[in-house]
Amino acid sequence: MAQKTFLLPAYLLLLMLLNACTDTDLPELPENGVSWQLAENRKARISDILYQLDISVPRKRAQRLSGVSTIYFTLKQNDLPVVLDFKVPADYLQGVSIGKDPIDFTFENGHIILPAKHFSTGENQVTLEYALGDQSLNRQDDFLYTLLVPDRASTAVPCFDQPNLKARYRLTLRIPSDWKALANGALETEQRQDSVKVLTYAETELLPSYLFDFVVGNFQSITSEIGGRTMTMLHRETDTAKVQRNAPLIFDLHLAALNWLENYTGIKMPFQKFDFALIPSFQYGGMEHPGAITYKASSLFLDENATPNQELGRASLIAHETAHMWFGDLVTMNWFDDVWMKEVFANFMAAKIVNPSFPEIDHDLRFLLAHYPSAYAVDRSAGTHPIQQKLDNLKDAGTLYGAIIYQKAPIVMRMLEREIGEEAMRNGLREYLQTYSYDNATWDDLIAILDQQSLEDLESWNRQWIKQAGMPEISVRPEISEGKMYGITVNSGKTGSDREWGQQLELKCLHENGGYSLPVAMDQPSVSLVFDTLYPAPQLIIPNGDGYGYGYFELLKTDSVYLLQYINRLQEPMLRGVSWLNLWENLVHHRLEAMDLLPALLGGIRTETDPLIRQSILGYLNTLYWKFLPEAERKQVTEIVENALWYQLESTDDRREKTALFNTYRSVAESSVGRDRLYRIWLGDLKVEGLSLSESDYIDLAFQLAVRDFPRSEDILDQQLGRVSNIDRQARIRFIRPALSNDIAVRDSFFNSLKLEENRQVESWVQDALGWLHHPLRAAASEKYITPTLEMLEEIQATGDIFFPKRVLDNTFNGHRSEAAVSAVRQFLRERPNYPANLRNKILQAADLTFRAVEQHEQPEQVIMD
Repeated sequence: MAQKTFLLPAYLLLLMLLNACTDTDLPELPENGVSWQLAENRKARISDILYQLDISVPRKRAQRLSGVSTIYFTLKQNDLPVVLDFKVPADYLQGVSIGKDPIDFTFENGHIILPAKHFSTGENQVTLEYALGDQSLNRQDDFLYTLLVPDRASTAVPCFDQPNLKARYRLTLRIPSDWKALANGALETEQRQDSVKVLTYAETELLPSYLFDFVVGNFQSITSEIGGRTMTMLHRETDTAKVQRNAPLIFDLHLAALNWLENYTGIKMPFQKFDFALIPSFQYGGMEHPGAITYKASSLFLDENATPNQELGRASLIAHETAHMWFGDLVTMNWFDDVWMKEVFANFMAAKIVNPSFPEIDHDLRFLLAHYPSAYAVDRSAGTHPIQQKLDNLKDAGTLYGAIIYQKAPIVMRMLEREIGEEAMRNGLREYLQTYSYDNATWDDLIAILDQQSLEDLESWNRQWIKQAGMPEISVRPEISEGKMYGITVNSGKTGSDREWGQQLELKCLHENGGYSLPVAMDQPSVSLVFDTLYPAPQLIIPNGDGYGYGYFELLKTDSVYLLQYINRLQEPMLRGVSWLNLWENLVHHRLEAMDLLPALLGGIRTETDPLIRQSILGYLNTLYWKFLPEAERKQVTEIVENALWYQLESTDDRREKTALFNTYRSVAESSVGRDRLYRIWLGDLKVEGLSLSESDYIDLAFQLAVRDFPRSEDILDQQLGRVSNIDRQARIRFIRPALSNDIAVRDSFFNSLKLEENRQVESWVQDALGWLHHPLRAAASEKYITPTLEMLEEIQATGDIFFPKRVLDNTFNGHRSEAAVSAVRQFLRERPNYPANLRNKILQAADLTFRAVEQHEQPEQVIMD
């Protein structure tokens, strides 16, 4: 007995020693997804990859796409199996061969494991026959498009699915002869074989797998020769007037972005062609596939009554995707923990690019309003996280995306540019792009280059702003005596905190005879200034007066009272913009009451002259009305809010202001007068002079009436469907319609249908439907959907695209402000202490305003954990 006890541990120890792996060794059976260990192993051994793909696209949606891929690659050493990624059912893989000889393989956990005996050091090739996986093909009846970011290339085709194994692609597409296509490479040949069109594309430059792309289907095509460039756009819009109105400007904006980026980077557009496709109900605003950018059609084809924000949004989106040709495509992050790098520079560059196209816009103000509110919404929540996040497996890469990398990171990057200077930043980025062209780089690689351009302590800055989560809580305490200010203390954290948030603040101090600015270098948690010359005591201190400072700025009571009464007296738009932002953040931090802020907002829509700020005020008003006013208080002010909006709508001569005002009016109108106005406008009996409504507006009006249980709402929806001729918009209405029903059994059935993956294929429709399902007027009836939605979240993350989980959560929680909703979240998280951290964060982010709206005395994170 003693002998057996001894031998068993020895045997296990021997097995452990035999199977021990170094950092680059390959486990016998890789886990699901692409682990860091697998990625590092392949990067060390495999190079010079070329994919030669021949893909057949059948006309019928029910039939699978078929493919044959020959993969060429070089092995530096041949002591381990070659592992390809292919996340499809087993019967999709039909054969693997080298030359004409089939070879043995193992197909498990989404990996094709090819024995080392079939390969040699040096050049190799392997051919695979397969059916393409459906998950990322986004198939509709007469079109499809791939969307393979971050790790979805292997859901479609066999490949080495990691960003630092860049490859060249040679693609042949066989498609129905009356369809059109776009791909990364330039079209080399086109042949017809009966009812099939065979398209052969040129070999691409080096691309990471997530950027491989093709779009196929029943599209219209427009080619423009402009500024010495040729660009082609595919689209499905049937409104010819909308196309003619928008298309020239779309091409102009792309040209302006390309020219600006070539000048800034000193590098010509790095890919062989520049085309794009506009996709109905595309999941994101856009995706930066080289040679075949894909956009959400409604983001570029704007209605005639588009607001300034929508016009700026289109220009910024185009600039963002164009910037990716250099930042992300030419130079790609080594691993998706640095995915924020490509997004920060795309957004950072976009903010610079749009400036010349909109000379009438205050672009510093635009940057503030486009970035800070969204960043604050996450950073103030219990689900915040650092800009740079940890990632062990690419299957979780989609959870890294969000406002921290899209909105906060550009703020921080602008902070860095301010610290080291614009010229140093530009020179550093040029060196970075030239050094790592068609290759991969890390954030540390870039910081090393920028560090050479600066005398500042970038490591400390990097630790504070990139590697740690959250934001400073900044308070200002002036020292005043006998009408003079003789000192001031600025704190950047809670009392007793020693956490540093180095940044430059500019305090704007205003008094009855003028004002003055006080620069404050926050190089420690608390900074006190004593003045040699006494300043007039300020009536108002705006601690982030230049719009650069980042954090929650806790207003003095006297400052809040002043702003609520006199914010319209501030002459500089930037001062009004940051003051509205500060008031809002003080509301959500429970230092301001909703009923105190409401009159100021209503006054703001009447007096504000800057269209960007006015749009922000309308957004705050809408959220305050539905989220922060209890039902009884909301009912008391309904007619006051409606009348204020309607009065301004009729009074203004600015057509775009009318559009913005009407968008808010139709969102909040719930009185009998308000609902009747919406119906008469939808019917065409009531016209507002100067207000132009699009087809999308009429569809939304029909939806608004339905969710308000307006009489004959089913007839209204029937009529609206009959008014629409575009088949894509018809399909959207049909999908969303059950979520609008006044029959709760119909809504229950619709919600339950979403538990099946096949009913979540068009994600933007699902998101919109959930927003109507959880509309505030139906929140009590929809509370029961919260827990089942949370229970679905892991599957939604595994099967959906990168933004889908958070948007599902946002559209679930936006309509709720009840204790029951809070309890559902609290209980769900309590019962799952080991729930995936990134998804837990997304829940806490999406539910943050709901927690704050129930006016708990504890902080939201305490409410969660109680």
